[in-house]
Amino acid sequence: MKLARRKAQTPDGPVTRIIAADRDGTWFDIRTGLRRHLLRGGASQDAAERIAAATVPAGLSAALAGGAAFTDVVARVLDERPGEAAVQDPVLANALDPVSYRDFMVFEEHFSFGYRWQNKAVPDIMYELPISYAGDPLSFLGPDDVIPWPGYTQRLDYELELGIVIGKAGTGLTPDTALDHVLGLTILNDVSARDIQAREMTGGLGPSKGKHFACVTGPVITTLDELPGDGLGMRARVNGETWCETTSAQMVWSVAELVAWASQGELLRPGALLGSGTCNGGSTVEIDKKLAPGDRIALEIDHLGALDNTLGEPGPEPWWPPVRERAADGTASQLRFLR
Repeated sequence: MKLARRKAQTPDGPVTRIIAADRDGTWFDIRTGLRRHLLRGGASQDAAERIAAATVPAGLSAALAGGAAFTDVVARVLDERPGEAAVQDPVLANALDPVSYRDFMVFEEHFSFGYRWQNKAVPDIMYELPISYAGDPLSFLGPDDVIPWPGYTQRLDYELELGIVIGKAGTGLTPDTALDHVLGLTILNDVSARDIQAREMTGGLGPSKGKHFACVTGPVITTLDELPGDGLGMRARVNGETWCETTSAQMVWSVAELVAWASQGELLRPGALLGSGTCNGGSTVEIDKKLAPGDRIALEIDHLGALDNTLGEPGPEPWWPPVRERAADGTASQLRFLR
């Protein structure tokens, strides 16, 4: 099964609707399918619309929070295949509006290059724990959206990754139980501003301005039962030219291990998104190339589709914090509070 969100026009403006497709590729609007089912069962028009909207909201995370009340409806609509709910050529939004976002680094050649790029040895921790940073779940864009180019960066980059979508809440999981909590996989582009990212990470914390301005998911989420267990082909194309071709079979930590570790000591909620980190060769820094405004980025993963976006024009020059002078003892020579 595949899940996605489509953009629909209404008299009150654009809305987002959850759609699903089985193996034949026909898309069905799940809210419309549920409303039709309720009407056939004797519900009034008002009640059918109210129940359908509550069970199948615009956000996939909110829908997944409903548990079986939502997933059973999806299965029923795909089984009944109501013509009224069929959707032709949907215009897709971001596949997931995540409730939280965490991104790992599990492709050895990519993270090894990153440390070499900083003239550092690969630390042992990369082989002891799956390392991650917390991103902004409200920054997500979808297929064909323009990726903003912040004015504070001259080195924008894409990152081709697997997106792991949590479908069922869980905590304290093990690799043997973790996949039971995964809805499926999607394509993730963890967009990066490399120059500011490199500067801010010298402070010893994770990336912030280098990451939080944009991420992209889509076009669909494919459930695990439709995916092979031996890896997925992954490709990145820029303006039609292939810049990367690799496979997800080169992960140091598996999907199940990432989910299990993320769940230790905290609750993974339905709609949480975990990124695999950039695949080997899946960004421009590894292949000594640079992007320019207007470039068309196409990220492809077998069984997950293709995620296409265009880079926007650079934003205006931002406000930069003035450098703080340091006294002879190394402390700040001037202190501040409100202004």
